[in-house]
Amino acid sequence: MEILAELHPKSKREKIEKEIKELESFDGFDIPDSPIGLPSPLPSVIATIIRGKYADKRIIVNQRLLDVNELFLASLSLTSKLIDFDIAFTRGDKPKIGKEVGYLTSEQAILLSKKFNKDLKVGLMISLRKEKEDIIRRLNFEPADFFLVLRLESDTQLDGLPTSKLIPYVIIRTEKNKEIANTLSQPVIDENKALDFIYKLEERKVQGVLLSALGDNEALNRIIIRY
Repeated sequence: MEILAELHPKSKREKIEKEIKELESFDGFDIPDSPIGLPSPLPSVIATIIRGKYADKRIIVNQRLLDVNELFLASLSLTSKLIDFDIAFTRGDKPKIGKEVGYLTSEQAILLSKKFNKDLKVGLMISLRKEKEDIIRRLNFEPADFFLVLRLESDTQLDGLPTSKLIPYVIIRTEKNKEIANTLSQPVIDENKALDFIYKLEERKVQGVLLSALGDNEALNRIIIRY
């Protein structure tokens, strides 16, 4: 099972490189595109920096669809072939600058991207707030290579689901980030329970786990060292 770390784009290269170095014990990285709809460096650029340092790390570019059209997705797919990264598609929050494009579904984005890079590994989002029938319907979309699982509170929520393509997204609450974590509308796991939770997910034979500690990289390293 892979353990991935969330890496938020930063506008200064030295800060990006410092954070990549701090998290080098992880199997790879997930890079969100313009989190909460605010401008940020392109994830493909961050992926290029990572790939220049590590040939074997898994890199997932978490691409918003509200802001892009087919031409951008085709170009991103060609870029993924050049740099070697995976892509996960999400609708994303409304952009804080400019107007929405927003007519492409994640399924359409996957089919289009694979036309331009047949070897591309592409994923979708699965929210466990949805009805189980809707979750299973999405999991049955064969062209998807993996699914980032959102709003997971307990491993028992995976009962009855095929797990080999799942990558649960787990937010860690630490002493350092607890004020921010407590304001989130998403489930969080206390740091002292995180490792047991990861082991339970491993027993479920998920493809990987994506960890975020909301900028507390020291906590992420404490977890990965113990794992």
